[in-house]
Amino acid sequence: MSIRIPLYALAVALLASACVSAEATMLGGGPAAAPVPEQQVRVFLADEPVPEACQRYALISLSGSAEMTSEAQMISAARRRAGKIGANAVQLAATREPGTGRMVAAAIFGVSANRKSQVVAYRCGEATS
Repeated sequence: MSIRIPLYALAVALLASACVSAEATMLGGGPAAAPVPEQQVRVFLADEPVPEACQRYALISLSGSAEMTSEAQMISAARRRAGKIGANAVQLAATREPGTGRMVAAAIFGVSANRKSQVVAYRCGEATS
């Protein structure tokens, strides 16, 4: 039984470190929108034009451990955060990976080595197809 507690604590710590943090900075002073389910938040690539029916709504900053997270998890976190604030689309930007020196320092000294990204969240009207 004494082994189960440390293993459980280790599993919780690993799951917590795999999380992506997502913080939103609202743009403009418009009224707050109702939350949108994550699955309904449309994703536009960086070079893809955003429809004119979409208005910039927020800037979402993302950060997650480079060793424990993937770009797919970063996109999912962006969609989840956008939906929570009422945005129904996001436009991806480039993801910045930590440098080699930072990755070595993370492995040796246990410091963080995070990948980071920013996305623009949009509130789009009906004509977004």
